[in-house]
Amino acid sequence: MPDQLVELVRRWLEFSSVDSKAIPRTETIEAGFEFDGEATRPGADPRVIGAWENRHGFRLPSGLRHWLALSNGLYRHGPLIHPISAIGPMVPFARVPGMIVQPESWFELGNPNVETICIDLGYHWPGGGNPIFTSGDDEAGSPPRIIASSFDEWFLNLIRHGGREYWFDPGFTPLGSPWECHCRHTPPPQLPERLGLLAERVRPLIDHEPDERAIANEFGISRTEAELLLRHIQHRSAGFDGP
Repeated sequence: MPDQLVELVRRWLEFSSVDSKAIPRTETIEAGFEFDGEATRPGADPRVIGAWENRHGFRLPSGLRHWLALSNGLYRHGPLIHPISAIGPMVPFARVPGMIVQPESWFELGNPNVETICIDLGYHWPGGGNPIFTSGDDEAGSPPRIIASSFDEWFLNLIRHGGREYWFDPGFTPLGSPWECHCRHTPPPQLPERLGLLAERVRPLIDHEPDERAIANEFGISRTEAELLLRHIQHRSAGFDGP
């Protein structure tokens, strides 16, 4: 029910560093989420959230952790925010020039309608938090783009717009390419010595968009090691050495 969502948003603001005056108008929330079904769910057990972080090796931003503890997801026709069990590695829907294997820190956060919403847990935006970006869609001719500098910023704007995909509004200005910004703000993945010795032999293959399985077979390494090699080389090839 919209009134329950209003209360949970108020409680979320108590946990966050966001000014309590930033809460959207109650009428806006009620109008945007007034439909058959429930926008919220019972909160996730914090131990389940912690287990997710241990399993994936990344810590969720505090604003997202607090929201999931209040409501395990957020729904408006579809999942604006997935339950913790459904937050997982991003599924690519758009080709990104220069990227063969996506960063391990890219996770799908929700699937509201047109494109999936994702989060990069690998770095903090300058002056912000973990950036939020769209997956992009090759069929729609839409590239991936960063739409918020933090979960808190995106979440409040989402609620303020009644749960609709405001980032498709005319005049909306994205913050940049998630791949280019990732390369700019994170260091290239480190390679163990034996993989470092293979890097120069694998580098010429980048232009041909190789499959990590083929590289693994050719060089006698595991597929996981091949992915690490490709992540390192493509990051270097992007021309950014990280922060």
